[in-house]
Amino acid sequence: MELAAHACRSLCSWHRTPKLLDGLPLLACRGCGSQWVRSEPWTPIDHTGRIPEDVRAQLRER
Repeated sequence: MELAAHACRSLCSWHRTPKLLDGLPLLACRGCGSQWVRSEPWTPIDHTGRIPEDVRAQLRER
């Protein structure tokens, strides 16, 4: 499975999903549906410009 990547709509709200990708928790943006796992080289931010707590928790596991 590949990560979904969609154009940002400035509605970013990143949250953990119940799914795993290659054994890693899958996070998704409720604004556009893009997905992220902690092995990715970039860090998602919310529409507020802040790193969401669900993302921070995954970054601590890197």
